[in-house]
Parts: sequence; C-alpha cells; structure tokens
Amino acid sequence: MDAKRLTRRNFLKSVSQGSAALVLPTLLQKYKVSKKRNPNIIIIMADDLGYGDLSCYGNTEFQTANIDKLASTGMRFTDFHSNGAVCTPTRAALLTGRYQQRCGLEAVLTVKPENQTKGMDTSEVTFARVFKEAGYKVAAFGKWHLGYLKKYNPLHFGFDEFKGYLSGNVDYHSHYDSSGKYDWWFNLEQKIEEGYTTDLITDHTIDYIKKNKNKPFCVYVAHEAPHYPFQGRNDKADRSPNTKFPNHGTREDKKNAYREMIIALDESVGKIVDNLNSLDLKNDTFVFFCSDNGGLKNIASNGSLKGNKGTLWEGGHRVPAVAFWPGKINPGIVSEDLIMSMDLFPTIISIAGIELSNTPKFDGVDFSKVIFENKKLGERSVFWRFRKFKAARKGKWKLVIHDSAEFLFDLSTDLEEKNNLIDEEIEIAALLKNELADWENDVGSQNQMKTN
Repeated sequence: MDAKRLTRRNFLKSVSQGSAALVLPTLLQKYKVSKKRNPNIIIIMADDLGYGDLSCYGNTEFQTANIDKLASTGMRFTDFHSNGAVCTPTRAALLTGRYQQRCGLEAVLTVKPENQTKGMDTSEVTFARVFKEAGYKVAAFGKWHLGYLKKYNPLHFGFDEFKGYLSGNVDYHSHYDSSGKYDWWFNLEQKIEEGYTTDLITDHTIDYIKKNKNKPFCVYVAHEAPHYPFQGRNDKADRSPNTKFPNHGTREDKKNAYREMIIALDESVGKIVDNLNSLDLKNDTFVFFCSDNGGLKNIASNGSLKGNKGTLWEGGHRVPAVAFWPGKINPGIVSEDLIMSMDLFPTIISIAGIELSNTPKFDGVDFSKVIFENKKLGERSVFWRFRKFKAARKGKWKLVIHDSAEFLFDLSTDLEEKNNLIDEEIEIAALLKNELADWENDVGSQNQMKTN
C-alpha cells in the first residue's frame, strides 16, 4: 500500500485556518493517492461503561453478545485506560493523540455558564483533519463534549459530517441537555429529530457508511449510552424546556434502565458490523470499541476494581476495549499491554498507511504491532491528573496521590489496590513521584483552560 505523506508546513497551514473546509487540493495533487483501497476506520466509544459491564469482561447478569463476538473474533484488552476519569478529557486526548492538559481540557465541560465559551482550540491537530487531508471521508455521530459554541462544532476540527449533540448528555428521547436546552445538531444547525439517541446514532452511522461504501472512511461513533439519564427505549422523555427534572431521569429502577441501555449499545455495535458485512466491507474495516472512563458509582460494574468514574483508582480509568478486523487480527487474542486513549490517533494513521512529516509530538504511541503481530509495547510511564487526584503508572507499579495521602500499588498482584507499599518500596515511589513532577511541569498547570 502506497502511503500518503503530508508535510508539516502545509498541514499546519491548513489547521491554523480553523475552518470546516480544510482539504487542500494542492496537497492531494502533490501526494500520490494509493491505488489500493486504504482501510476504513471505525472508532466506537461508549460513555461511562464500566470495566465489568460487558459479559466478555465478567458480567454474569446479562449478555452483550455482539461486543463479545468482536472480542472472540478479534483482540480484547485487559490493561486499556481512558486518559481521563470523566468525559471531556478523554475525548480531547482521543482526538489529538496528546494529554488533554496540553489543550486545556483536564476538567469536564459542564453546562454551567462559565463553561459556555470554553472548548478545544480549533487549531488543534485532530485525527479527523489528518484523515481528511489524506482523502478519507470523515464523520462523527453522537456525543462531542469539547465545546458548546458553534465555533467548536466538529466540522471545525476536520469532520465532513456531524449528527449528534454538543453537551455532556441529553434526554434520550427529547434531546434536551441538563440545562433544559435543546441540543441535537445536523452539522452546524440544530435539527428536530425524533428517536432514541442510541438508535439515531446507529442509523446515522450506517447511512453514512452506505453513502461512502466506495470511498475510504473514518467514522467516530460516540455513543451516549450508558451515561445518564437512565432511560430505555420504551421510557418517556424526562426533560423539556422551562421545567424541573431529575438529572439522572425518573426511572426508579435505574439499574434495570442501565442494563437496557447497555443492551441497546450492544445491539448498535452488532448492527454496524452487520452492515459492514452486508456491504462486503468487513475485511476492509478496522473497528475499535472502548469506553471514555470508568462506570458510575452504585450503578455500573467496574468488576473487582477499586473506585469509579471521577476517581483515579483503577475503576475510574481502566475500561473495556476491543479491536476487530477479520483476516488481520488473530481471533481470541487477549492483550495485557498498557494502552491509553491517546494511543489511538498514532495507531489508526499507521493502520491507514498515512505518514506525517514532523508532526506535533504525540504523547500517545502506535500500538498496531500489539494488534497485528502480538508484540509487546515495552515499559513506559503514563500519567493522570483530575481534581484532588494524581497518578503515575510504570510497568506493574502505580502511584496515586489523593489530597496529601500517597499510595503505591503493585498491580501485577494487587489489581484491587488494597495493599499500599508506599513505605516499603521507597525507591520506586520516589522515581514515580519525580516522573510525575516532570510530567506536570511539561503539560502545565491544573485546569488551565483555553478560549478562542
């Protein structure tokens, strides 16, 4: 497969314009387009799905047959981590291949008035821009959560098409956000559309794939499920303008609603893969499924892991992940490599055969050799920071600082983070604390937020 090479100078020139129309004809004329079809890329991200919520990760209360099938015919990851413990940071890291702190999105963008003008800087290099420059059709369906204003719309970050919502969550039926504002968009305009959010995201994804079946495409499927409000397909809408409503929804049996939402999510994954098969695209398409952070306390299952969404214990950021590509990935493989959300950007451009000269430095790494050759990445250090938590991981060792308390765990024998070794492994703790301090100095101060 011939690779398409984009120079840094021309690429960054297009990015700095911050417009929706970022394809430069001169680039596409200058760099030869591959005669072979480049593989399609589909990234499916669940929202608040816990490590133990899928049956292929140990859930015995209900089955997630479609995602289980992806895992049994592809690769399942047991040491995959979201960059953030909440929604916005992980999505920023996924889009840019860098720590979310570098674009000022360490905290979640709530609907509070002070957050309404904030968002990801439109000069950021995203995987959408790179794929678009390389001749791909690129779309996003579902949740954005990287800025509420129209100038932060996905079309300004390289996507050709966007259908979904800009906020952190909407009513699954009425599509009103938690502030009581209607939040459903077709590209740059709000659109009234009836339907259950999970099904709408699925239908728009399938329609887009059908429209572009003869072209290479990269689709980001950002599901709302199973994030609150807890609503199944047959529930009523809870949110409407100028009324008070419970943010988590009116269902009293929230765990049953949560189960229904995961089952709908699983059905969505099955429909998307079935559509690839019906269009004879399954063997030409790399599919990656993951969650944006750990599950919500008292609702989700994080398996035996300590903590939950919003914390930097393992339950806050160790999440399920599956890679699927028939004929390319050996079936039933389980990877124990330490992988992060930010690793997806450098990995998918590698899979697509796109070469970039002198790109902005990725914090993420290409793990395609893990997927296709079952090779090890090797030891590296990764970091998290959120609210009163800080954490560093290197090999089997994990340092957690919560307020002024320090913890050190050997995850190879203590995945539940029960045995604090901070006073026993003094040299290891000192090493990780020094690396964490260096990382903090590199990425900048906490909660530094950009506006533009």
